[in-house]
Amino acid sequence: MTALITLLVLLGNPASTPTPSPDVATEVSRLEGHDVVIAADGRSYAIRNVANEGKPLVGVVELRGTQLWLRSGGKRYRLTGPLAIPRIAGPRYKVWVLGALNGDVLHARRLGILAPPRR
Repeated sequence: MTALITLLVLLGNPASTPTPSPDVATEVSRLEGHDVVIAADGRSYAIRNVANEGKPLVGVVELRGTQLWLRSGGKRYRLTGPLAIPRIAGPRYKVWVLGALNGDVLHARRLGILAPPRR
């Protein structure tokens, strides 16, 4: 929770910063050290930069046959590379991904878990 409080203070006057929803607070707590902005309503956020490497794609991992895909913003990207295995990028997990994008193929270079599958 310290990371979240620090984040909110950095975003402006803590008295005027909305309280994030429980889901947002949990996810943002996993983003310590990254550039994150919480929406005014407290129900969403945007990751602007991960470790000075740029803005990641954020979405949910899907399993199609034996391949992993990232569903993000109405688009789907096939995940490739050493991080594109179910043990790391598990199906139905919400993740952020940095990597080389070529059409609908995303070669994952860095990946972080934001939330486990909803039950």
